[in-house]
Amino acid sequence: MTDNTRTQVKATIRRAMKAAERATNELDATAMNELGVLYQSVLSEIQFLVMNAADELGEVRLSQLQTLTREIETLLDQLAQTQASMVDGYIVQAAQHGGTTFSTTVAAATVSQSIDEAVLAVRTMTHKDGLQLSDRLWRVDCHAREVITQAVERAVILGQSASEAAQAFRQRSQPVPADIARNAGLSNAAGISRTVAQELMVNDGAPYSQIKRVMRTEINRAHGMAFQNAAFEDEFVVGTQFKLSPNHPKPDICDMHARANLYGLGKGVYPKGKSPWPAHPNTLSYEQVVFVDEVTEEDRTSQTDRISWLKGQSRKGQKAVLGHDKKVAALQQGHLKENMIATPWKHLEPLLKRKGIDTGTL
Repeated sequence: MTDNTRTQVKATIRRAMKAAERATNELDATAMNELGVLYQSVLSEIQFLVMNAADELGEVRLSQLQTLTREIETLLDQLAQTQASMVDGYIVQAAQHGGTTFSTTVAAATVSQSIDEAVLAVRTMTHKDGLQLSDRLWRVDCHAREVITQAVERAVILGQSASEAAQAFRQRSQPVPADIARNAGLSNAAGISRTVAQELMVNDGAPYSQIKRVMRTEINRAHGMAFQNAAFEDEFVVGTQFKLSPNHPKPDICDMHARANLYGLGKGVYPKGKSPWPAHPNTLSYEQVVFVDEVTEEDRTSQTDRISWLKGQSRKGQKAVLGHDKKVAALQQGHLKENMIATPWKHLEPLLKRKGIDTGTL
């Protein structure tokens, strides 16, 4: 292939790569919007059930609790099925965007296989925490069922008990204690509806925020894995480059992955099967293809390892990557090994102690 033709092919691939990135970003935005609509719809249905279960005073009585919780659980089961289907559908679309980047240089059957393999990997891979995608979805579903039903049960039970206690005080012409008066309003349907909204959509760790994190992570993963699979079917591709998003919020371990030249291919460039991307859930980082003729002599001679690269950074930069002052001290004193870089300090400290290292002096 002539240099001019190769240059044109590379330019075509780069345009396709940027188009695929834009398409996946748009896919992510669509997915987040669809999730928002879905959760708001389910929330409205739960709130309708709560209001419908209330008596003429607007209170949900204990006699209605079992039926109400059963109806809520049915809605949450439907939510679980719908969002699982959504996640799977968006994974397939994201993989298609990533894989078809190389449709001009890689055979259609190979591209299709690259996409299928990426989708299967995202569905079935077991991560460091021992969980697969189905496990993560199950956890979101269980959490939703737990926080919503417990919130409703607590409000109704405490509210009715407090109402009965308050009534007893009033019958004796005694003032109702402040804590009992507060709890007496818990079983009010409007209050329960507000609590449900907080638990489902707003609070830290709410099911809505959890499923958005899962969805975004797996869309990104599917795109990237299909991209990698197809990229290395092109004979001129030597690696993929770990790139930081323009919206990268603050320095972290991604900065090391993007800037260390571990394989003599350039900063952040990894051969097939060696890329650390994605480095963490909900990542904004992405990858670009690197061709063999783009690797310079400087790239080849400036190869380093992660520990050496870290030691060359400022203490602030080391802390950004390692996340803990004690880990920085362990690095500077020569105790930190490459396989410890991503290990949280709470897990790393016992390991260092077993090696006879006094972590109290770090």
